[in-house]
Amino acid sequence: MFMGNIKALNDKQKFRSEIKLHPQWNRVYDVGHIHWTGALQDGRDRGKYAYFCPIGWKRHAFDVSDNYDEKFKGWSICYHGTKFDYGLSILLSGLAPARIAALGKGIYASQSIIYSTHPRYAEIKRIQSSDEKTFFKNGKYVQFVLQCRVHPNNIIVAGPETLGVDGKVTIDPNLTNNVIEWVIDAKNKDLMDFSDPSSTIVCTGLMIRVTDNHPGLLTESQWWYSGHICNNKNCCCLGIDLSELMKQKNNGVKCNFIYE
Repeated sequence: MFMGNIKALNDKQKFRSEIKLHPQWNRVYDVGHIHWTGALQDGRDRGKYAYFCPIGWKRHAFDVSDNYDEKFKGWSICYHGTKFDYGLSILLSGLAPARIAALGKGIYASQSIIYSTHPRYAEIKRIQSSDEKTFFKNGKYVQFVLQCRVHPNNIIVAGPETLGVDGKVTIDPNLTNNVIEWVIDAKNKDLMDFSDPSSTIVCTGLMIRVTDNHPGLLTESQWWYSGHICNNKNCCCLGIDLSELMKQKNNGVKCNFIYE
């Protein structure tokens, strides 16, 4: 529905025949039921980088290993935002290194889901068709990001944000702005196939956020306006005209998460 057309994929990409889901590990991280505060302390080894509660999101888990805890022992959680048209190709064939490599060559991700959902990275879609409205119920806008695992040894850079925020505001209260963007070793590959045993990054879930108004009105999105944001659809996929979004923001329009 939103995830792109296989026919539009590049001929060099190789595909897995299916995406296996693992509903047992699906989760809803709603505001009224905060699963944890601060870094999660549950005894699992996620490496040296903490895992923070992705409030407002639903996770749809993928079945990526028969022995998950052993396979990903010491691997940290991170997020990768992308456009809807690229979603299916990424899930079936893997992640490609960044074309614009501000912090060096590699695959870009972040420990922060708040940072990863900037419209420069994660496209915002207006829910319009009857099929979409049936699936997303009372929502008006939807975003998705990929939840991934990466071993810290494969993180080449844990560096600063690249959206021009600098030190004007704190992007994510759990992190400092100067270590919020990761560059992951792509091992000189054009694509990092998640099914490859030597893959440096593996997508383990699809995170979906549905809201009743534009997510740029959320409290955790206010940092967007202290850095780069634009109307160019090849850059920031806002799903709304920026002037209209600013008008709503200045008029105090609120936005809420939808969990239906």
